Order: sequence, then structure tokens, then C-alpha cells
Amino acid sequence: MKRDGCRVKICGITCPEDRELVYRAGADYFGVIIDVPYSPRRLSIEAAADLFKNAPLPGVALVFQRNKEQIKQIVEHCRPQVVQFLSPMLLESLYELKRSFPIISWWQSLFLSPAGTVSQADLNNLQQQLRELAGAGADAVMLDTVVKTSAGMRFGGTGQASDWELARSLLEDSPLPVFLAGGINPSNVRKAMEMVHPDGIDLCSGVEAEPGRKDPKKLFELLGEIRKWEKENTERMR
Repeated sequence: MKRDGCRVKICGITCPEDRELVYRAGADYFGVIIDVPYSPRRLSIEAAADLFKNAPLPGVALVFQRNKEQIKQIVEHCRPQVVQFLSPMLLESLYELKRSFPIISWWQSLFLSPAGTVSQADLNNLQQQLRELAGAGADAVMLDTVVKTSAGMRFGGTGQASDWELARSLLEDSPLPVFLAGGINPSNVRKAMEMVHPDGIDLCSGVEAEPGRKDPKKLFELLGEIRKWEKENTERMR
């Protein structure tokens, strides 16, 4: 998956119109949230399958607290190019899924607390998780934000930035490609890329008009900022 530049995944797609929009804007992936109870952008398996069918760009199925057999059913019904685990997947299950569906990419979300709240022990634990995921066959990790709300812990879709300095530290020694998520929008994406230099950017609410619908102006502005940064960064390295 590694390439020159930065890959872009636009998540929370709920309709064919937005799927086509992110394709025209130049994104690399679209993400569909399947039956995740806390997400206002969630779709049923049946609705998700319709979006993956004949898609103009690779689709990512986001799942939460699903066991190995449920994941297999989603893969067989929806036919995504990528599956992203929002909750931890058992390493042995990941290994088996990788063997059963070798052409699918398997991504794991890792959740960071907001900036300034992470200890050295947290960093060591995350580094260990990265090594274990690589050994089990994961293809990439997504660094997102976890926040505590009145309804409980919310994993991703928070609109809040995580600790970007920590993300940079993790990326430097990561055996896997790393996407940065959490609180990214057109106004701060350049800062995020300068600080972290991620392999990819993943966002949802930062380019929305309302939950579940994308804003064309924000989307094209975001992709424009990313591609401009790529070009400038390439020129600096010559």
C-alpha cells in the first residue's frame, strides 16, 4: 500500500452521490460504517453492499465488535476491498481472516487520547500492538481519537484531534503503514501532515455538510491542500 505521497480515505459514506463525489475529488478510498451502534452514519449490511457494488474506487468496510464468523459474512456479502476494525480483533482471528481472504487488506484502528494525556507506558503498549498486528498479517493501522462521553467511550468519529506528536513517534518505528485520523479538516490538514508525515489521512466529519452527507467545497479544498503539500514536499526533497 505504501506509495509516494499520502493516501486519503473519506469515511462515513452513506449514498452513491457522495461515493462519486469523493472519487471525483481524488480520494483513494471511501469508507462505509456497517451497523456500528454509536455512529449516526451507520448503514445496514444490505445498504453497504449496494455502495460497494461497481464502485469507482476501493471501498473500506468499518466494523465494530464483530467476531470472525460475522466478519466473514460481511466480506462475502459486501465484497469490500478493505476491512477496518474499529474495535480490537483477536490476533489469531486476524491471522485466519488474512489466510481466508488474502486479496483483502486488513486495517486496525488504534485509539489515542487527546493531546497531552499519553504516558510513556501508553507509547510502549502501542508500539507493541503495532509489532503484533504486523506479525498477524495486518496491512495498515489507523490512529484515531477516543473520548469519554455521557453515553460512554466513543471510538472514532469524535471530530477531536489526537496527540499528533505521539502519532509521529509511533510512525517513525512502525512496521506498518499508518493513517492519521481524528479532528482533521481543510484548515489543519497541512499542519497534521507537516507534524506527522503519515502514510495516509482518514477523515469524516471534517468534510461534512451534516452527519452522513459530504460538503463538496470542503472535500475539494481538503484534497487540494493534501496534493499541494505532496508536491511541495517532493520538491524540497530533490
